[in-house]
Amino acid sequence: MQTVLNIITPIFAIVALGFVLARTGVFSAAASEALTRFMFYVAVPAMLFRTLATTTLPASVPWAYIGAFYGASFIAFALGIGFARFGLGWSRRDQGIAGIAAGYSNMVMLGFPLVITAFGDAGALPLFILLALQSMLMFPATTWVIEVYGRSDGAQAHSALSMLAKLAVNPVIASLLLGIATNLSGLTLPGALAHGLDMIGAAAPACALTALGLGLAQYEIRGAVRASAGLVVVKTCVHPALVWLACTICEVPALWTHVAVVLAAMPTGINAFIFARQYDARIEVVSKTIVLSTIVSAFTVAALLRTFL
Repeated sequence: MQTVLNIITPIFAIVALGFVLARTGVFSAAASEALTRFMFYVAVPAMLFRTLATTTLPASVPWAYIGAFYGASFIAFALGIGFARFGLGWSRRDQGIAGIAAGYSNMVMLGFPLVITAFGDAGALPLFILLALQSMLMFPATTWVIEVYGRSDGAQAHSALSMLAKLAVNPVIASLLLGIATNLSGLTLPGALAHGLDMIGAAAPACALTALGLGLAQYEIRGAVRASAGLVVVKTCVHPALVWLACTICEVPALWTHVAVVLAAMPTGINAFIFARQYDARIEVVSKTIVLSTIVSAFTVAALLRTFL
């Protein structure tokens, strides 16, 4: 148990520090945005590129691993939609927001520092494989539910293409793909470049966790929480259980299974809020879901790590 506490405590303490810095005004809104942009555009891409450019890639694509995780993730996505439709009576358009809130994990800001801390370098490759695919798979699905299933007014093609264009220039995805390409090409990074990337990448975990705390400070959890509570249960409890079951059925190696289950237990990703704000749909529910799922995940992840380590 002490080992788990040594992993969990500093990670969520840094998140709490970011939250306090924002709420007390030490970090202004502009400063918070600047740190978040540095994390997203510089620190995390540098770390991802450096790691994937030099790590040993699997000899073949781990389809069983990918299928187990994302098959379970889309079931969680569908459960979110079902809960919104039959439990809350939401419109078809709003059901897409519930889907991404229930099935999209916060892998960048919380998942990668936690996995690297808990599993070390051995957890990097299974982490980055899932990280590279999450937005590519779940953004188009969410867009389809909102724009096609939710309405048919001719705007869906533009919205889907716009979302795919944004994915193409996403710095996290671009750095992952560039790192893999560099690795496969056999190129060796110059010493100065590798050292510079190491220095920048070393700041990525702390920046990501602090930025998460700063982001959480802008959300409120006042008022009714029934809708958010249902989505939190799916995201932090049902989602990891489904991934664990799927990995077991697909005979995924133990370490990779542990990484996948921990990532599934991550709270709802910030991108769910971006979708809600973009479509002006259930913003309050999503913001509460992000905050509450982050709190709950501290306990679910602690329980999982106690089992795995």
